[in-house]
Amino acid sequence: ILSIWGWGSLGIVLFLITFGPFVIFYLTFYILCFVGGGLVVTLLFGKTNSEKYLEQCEHSFLPPTSTGVPKCLEEMKREARTIKIDRRLTGANIIDEPLQQVIQFSLRDYVQYWYYTLSDDESFLLEIRQTLQNALIQFATRCWGYISK
Repeated sequence: ILSIWGWGSLGIVLFLITFGPFVIFYLTFYILCFVGGGLVVTLLFGKTNSEKYLEQCEHSFLPPTSTGVPKCLEEMKREARTIKIDRRLTGANIIDEPLQQVIQFSLRDYVQYWYYTLSDDESFLLEIRQTLQNALIQFATRCWGYISK
């Protein structure tokens, strides 16, 4: 029992030292305001009236949606995308085909296995492929410029 009182008093002393001596009054005031406000809202409005009021408040801040946005979204979902991939990297077909295979295997082994657990959308994978291809094109261009000097 002595250790419970000792630890309790130590906790209270540290609380008062950390937050100041007036924290008890502020905390009591905040709790009374919260409980009193809840009681006032419940007594004045009642449950159903307060729910209706909150619903009106939520909708008053939102602008009405236009009919064009949902229509546009529907058309975008219906639209079938044709995927065009430029497979040229270095300009030499004997080099481009193995590099394309390396890109394909890298995407399959390192990206697709975790990405398909998140989404079925192919656009992310196409963006990664395009980024890798652009990096290889830049690498080939700079190497060719270095070799030709």
